[in-house]
Order: sequence, then structure tokens, then C-alpha cells
Amino acid sequence: MIKALLGPNGAGKSTYLRRLMGLESGEINPAMAMVFQEPLLFDLTVFENVALGLRFRKASDIEKKVMFWLEKLKITPLKDRRAITLSGGEAQKAALARALVLEPKTLLLDEPFANLDLPSQLALRQELKGIISEKGISAVWVTHNKAEALAVADVLMIMIDWKIVQEGRPEDVLQRPAGQEVASFLGIENIFRGSIAGSVFKNQKINFEVAASNQDSAWAIVHPEDIILSSEPLHGTSARNSLEGVVLDVVPEGLSYSVTIDAGEVFRAVVTRASVEALNIAKGRKIFLIFKATAVEVY
Repeated sequence: MIKALLGPNGAGKSTYLRRLMGLESGEINPAMAMVFQEPLLFDLTVFENVALGLRFRKASDIEKKVMFWLEKLKITPLKDRRAITLSGGEAQKAALARALVLEPKTLLLDEPFANLDLPSQLALRQELKGIISEKGISAVWVTHNKAEALAVADVLMIMIDWKIVQEGRPEDVLQRPAGQEVASFLGIENIFRGSIAGSVFKNQKINFEVAASNQDSAWAIVHPEDIILSSEPLHGTSARNSLEGVVLDVVPEGLSYSVTIDAGEVFRAVVTRASVEALNIAKGRKIFLIFKATAVEVY
């Protein structure tokens, strides 16, 4: 299982790993192994670097164990090469082998591929994820890259200002971020603070129906992809919210368009090019935002 620890730079992620490992206290946890952003290889051959931890532990069958991981990570031809001659990807594979050969119960990964080019990152990420699953290792994978975290995580942890502020399945964290700070960091838009009276969310600028009941204080999130744009209010549909607004901006994003609208609060919607053309959506035009009460995430 992989727990991805995601947070902005300076949030305390690396220090969290170092404390888990025992590097801060000086009492190293022998059931753990750690891989850093820099490979930190010694001026030895690849084989000697990978074998180093086993020699310190006076392990048996050192050659057999080292060769297993060199083969597993496809770096057997490099075994007699000195570390200084390796490429970035080769050096990081050697560092991974050095950690994995110790057969740790928990593998700590401190942005292990951050210094590699994107193709190398993607290839090594998939390779390591497969190894962790195959060997039944628990891993804590630190990153500030949201895409990487979502690609590897079974459990997603969010760290902000030295505190883990949310932990859960990635889809749950994305759907129900624990507060505006988490939502902003994750890039979640259309998040509003207010209260709920009956089944109506409201603040000083806006009100709309939600599938929730009375709350003195609440956050509401309307995901951009859950908003339909229309030139007039819709009636006779399951969508109970129809808000009139003014288009602030229209920006192409690949095959879709991002439309920013002031409807009391500022919303962002994602629509197709066909919708933009059919509705003649342009800056300054009036438009209606349509969305279901059940589409609003409330917490």
C-alpha cells in the first residue's frame, strides 16, 4: 500500500519522513529504508553501493540478494560501473536497489524522481509502484506534484504548515477537501463559505439549493464540470439551481473551454467548444448557470 504525502514546498514533508525513519533522533528504524531525492551514492561500484547496507548488517547471501535487485530493476549491466559514471535515472535505480535489498517493511520515498526528466519519472514511477504492490511493502511517498500523488496513492495525505490536515482515499479527498486551504492547494474551484437554512445554502452574495439541511456554518463546492450553461433559465428538469451571471472570461483549454462567470460569487464552468459557439458565449454576455442540488458538495 502506498500513502502519498502531498503538500506545498516548505510544508514539512521531508522532516516528517526523517522523523519516521529516526534520522532526527538518531535511532534508525531497522524495519524501514529511505530513498532521497538525490541518490546519495558513494564513490563505489553499483554492486558495492547496493550491498553496503547488507554488509553493515552482516547479512548472509549478499551477492544473491544484490543480484536479485539489480536484475529486478534492470541494471545488472551496470554492476561494475562506478556511481559517478551513472545517469540520473541509473543512479536513482541503484539507490532504490540499495533500499529494497534490505527487505524493509516500510519504504520511505522523499520525492525520489523529482530531478529526472518526465519520461524517466513516468517509467520509474510505474516500475516502483509495481514492485511495492508485488512485494507487499508499505510505502510513504512524499511529493509536491499532485499528478504524481494521484497516480501512485492508495491513501492520500495532505500536509499544510507541518500538519497532516486530511487523510483518505484520493477520490474522497478530491470530492470533500477538509477546508478552503486544502481545496485551494488541490486546485478545487467554486468553493464558498456560508450557512444552510432548510436546504438552501446562502451567504451575503448568493444562495442555491443543496441536498443537505440546517448548518450554521458550511462550505459548498460546485465542481466546474457539474455546471451547465444556458442562454435562459431551465424549467422542468432535475437541476434545481439556475443562477444568472455575466461572463468574465472565456479561455480555451485543449478540447474544452473554461468560462468564468460572476453570479454574485465567481464561478468557473467547463464546456465544449460546441456549447461556446451555440450559446455565443463571450466576455460581458449574460448567461445562466444550471446545476443540481445533489451536485453540490457540502461540509
